[in-house]
Amino acid sequence: MIINAVKIVLIFLWLIIGVVLALVFLPIHSWIMIIWSEVALVVTGIRLEVSGRNHLPRGKPCILVINHESALDIPVAVAATRIPVRFMAKKELYRFPFFGWVLKWGGHIPIDRKNRQKAIQAIEKVSGKLIRRNISIIVSPEGTRSSSGRILPFKKGAFRLARSYKLPLVPVILMGSRYCVPNKTFRIRSGIVKVVIEKPVYPEHYENLEECIHFVRNLMIRYKDDYEKPV
Repeated sequence: MIINAVKIVLIFLWLIIGVVLALVFLPIHSWIMIIWSEVALVVTGIRLEVSGRNHLPRGKPCILVINHESALDIPVAVAATRIPVRFMAKKELYRFPFFGWVLKWGGHIPIDRKNRQKAIQAIEKVSGKLIRRNISIIVSPEGTRSSSGRILPFKKGAFRLARSYKLPLVPVILMGSRYCVPNKTFRIRSGIVKVVIEKPVYPEHYENLEECIHFVRNLMIRYKDDYEKPV
């Protein structure tokens, strides 16, 4: 209990330091995110086992498609891929002082969950700027956290974005993070999170978007099912 409280305090302090650094050194925002994420995982006692980094496109942006099962999924994905990225965040987070400023000025993508049209407009507006700067985008197509660990149905946004800009979709499967940070608790447990970065998927190689979504989701489900099998 005491160790968990110490971890939470350290993460909170490191978050404040990260926010300050991100605001002061905006031009290197991407690298601050990577360093912050890696240190945060060390502080919490979470170790990554990453495979497939060679599948990441170098020198050009992509859409990183991740499953969502814990509060640490973004830091895990950032630390595992180690490339310049931005992520989508619900617009309510932008209202918080300092942290919201980092999201806005850092070029992250605000999502209005109550207004689908506004969400689409925000994605298109900000994404185009990021892509022109060779910055990749992290998207969780489930749209919300899975409490059971099972991968939920996918929304089409990430796939439409990849098709519009002719970008590769890179499936990034996170396995074990929900055990390190259980849903609806303040517990942080040390442990290993396995991350598999799969080969790029190109929407234009499929007859329609639904077929591409089906392929990517089933690919990620197979990894998760295999990981969750009892030993």
